[in-house]
Amino acid sequence: MTSPRSCSTAGMVHTDSWFPAGRAKGGSTLALVLYSGSLASALAVRLAERAGVRHLRLVYFRSPFFQGEEEVGLQAQNLFGSTRFQCITLKRDFLSLGKRVTGFPFPCGRCRWLLLERVGRLARRLHADLVVTGEVVGRRALWATDLLALERAAGLAGCVVRPLSARVLPPTRAEEEGKVDRNAFLDLEEGDALGDRLRALATKLGIPPSPTGRECLFTDHGFVQRFLEFDSAAALTENMIQLLRFEHSYRMESGARVVVAVTSEEQARLQPLFLPTDIRLYVQMPGSPLALVRARWHEHTPEERERIIADAAERMAEVAELPRAAAWVVRFRCEWEGETRQMRLRVEGHTAPALISP
Repeated sequence: MTSPRSCSTAGMVHTDSWFPAGRAKGGSTLALVLYSGSLASALAVRLAERAGVRHLRLVYFRSPFFQGEEEVGLQAQNLFGSTRFQCITLKRDFLSLGKRVTGFPFPCGRCRWLLLERVGRLARRLHADLVVTGEVVGRRALWATDLLALERAAGLAGCVVRPLSARVLPPTRAEEEGKVDRNAFLDLEEGDALGDRLRALATKLGIPPSPTGRECLFTDHGFVQRFLEFDSAAALTENMIQLLRFEHSYRMESGARVVVAVTSEEQARLQPLFLPTDIRLYVQMPGSPLALVRARWHEHTPEERERIIADAAERMAEVAELPRAAAWVVRFRCEWEGETRQMRLRVEGHTAPALISP
């Protein structure tokens, strides 16, 4: 069996489309659905069925950037009965997403490329005829030319059927060969009251208008900015991703990470994220904020460590809008020591923070 040809152009690897002529059991067309649990992906499944695809496999990729994944499999079972649902983890691939050079915009273009590239690998292994997605032209700023470029880069040129927007895109190989009925597809694009049209279509096709799909962290602009500011030389872990979800998560000039939890709900979320080498920072007063300070402590002198803690305390006091008098003395505990100590912050007449006895 011949491998796909590939060539490098402008930093991107383009792979020619290569789908073995394959048939599912009984001679029916085999389609892999890139399934997310969203309303759009559920509608794409139903439209593919109406277009004559009888053998579908739903493929869901797990990612540390997706929330609410537990509900997706159950939802698929409720909506599509015996249709096979396959869950595959791509956590390691997603953790390096920010470092990948694909030529596509971050985050949505790069994420779509990864998903298509991985489902393409599976499709070739299973001898599938096509890939079905719930993509809509223009959504997430990915227009027709972008979607076609993505499928070419993933080695799926002409093999990705997008039922919701198929009639504003060139016919795919499956449509040209009569494996699916193009007339069953739609011409939706971003805008044009897209949300209302999707909900109306869902009602018509017997799908709940608001299915419980996974939530992508990259839809939060604040998270995207914090992610891009993350030290690219450092290892990105699932723990760090959770820290980046906090509104008040900062990378300090020293390279330290400071996360400030102001509300009780935020503090409950922050508590389980402390690692043994982190420092816990707070003020001895009712309603005190809680801060997590993370640094490569072994690379700093004792004086530099004190400065890092003091800078973190200043940021915590600023974020929580603490009365200055109350914020002059902060308490902190090194998780690996368990001993609580105190520090007097910079005040008039003092040029540097000073440790004081517990």
